[in-house]
Amino acid sequence: MSTPPTLPPRALFTGLIDDAAVFPPGSATLEETVARRDQRRHTSSTDLVGPLLLPPTLVTEAVAGTSPLTVSVVVRLGAALAPVLTAARLLADAQGHSLAGIELGHSPEWRDALEPAVPVAVEVSADPAGLEALSDLAGEADGQHVLAKLRTGSTDQNAVPTPAQVAAFIVATVQHDVAFKLTGGLHHPIAHTAITSSGAEEQHGFLNVLLATARALDGATAADVSAVLSQRDSRTVIDDIRAFDDDTARTVRDHFHSYGCCEVLDPIRALADLRLIEETSL
Repeated sequence: MSTPPTLPPRALFTGLIDDAAVFPPGSATLEETVARRDQRRHTSSTDLVGPLLLPPTLVTEAVAGTSPLTVSVVVRLGAALAPVLTAARLLADAQGHSLAGIELGHSPEWRDALEPAVPVAVEVSADPAGLEALSDLAGEADGQHVLAKLRTGSTDQNAVPTPAQVAAFIVATVQHDVAFKLTGGLHHPIAHTAITSSGAEEQHGFLNVLLATARALDGATAADVSAVLSQRDSRTVIDDIRAFDDDTARTVRDHFHSYGCCEVLDPIRALADLRLIEETSL
């Protein structure tokens, strides 16, 4: 009889995947998204999913519903701050709902988002200017939970950041002692080449990011962290993930907070298929 594979600590994946169902490419309606969340409350994987991510334009509709929601209000780089703060206050005051956080782009006014006293994720660009902005976040990280945020998927304006760029970001967050989250593109566990409507696209793997974070926290260079992000041998990645102990899992997740995904069941099913989690229902 074969021995069942060793499962990594479940804490490595708890709350890892924020629910970005209403954002592209999923673009689900709010009604569909809330219904899916209600269904997932009765599954074994509910602990793996974080808050619902909503743009300010959907918050009024969300708080009018009867299903209790935990929501982070999200806008991209360059978006105006006033609608975010208005939506955040509405959520904070709404009976039966809760404000989990605010996500916005880095700007001279980003500290205004600290006023509701919830975690704030500040998106920076993948270029050197974005890394320089991390020092602006580090001064606030002790007083309140301030995260750096990087977009790891492509947009109309930007391509997927390279492994070297993501590695430089992760190493810089460690140097500044600022935790981070990611968004976009992390649909699969292992780095790979995806064929999209616009052609071939290099995509990062969320297991690679977990390993890369562990290496960076251990003092690895950006080049070494980039090599981990570029690793495409699934067996190598999976074996390294299985080797995580409880302390390592907690340390890594304290730094790599979460990532937004428009279909949260995709990575959960992938983890179950790789026998990294043991699910009784999905």
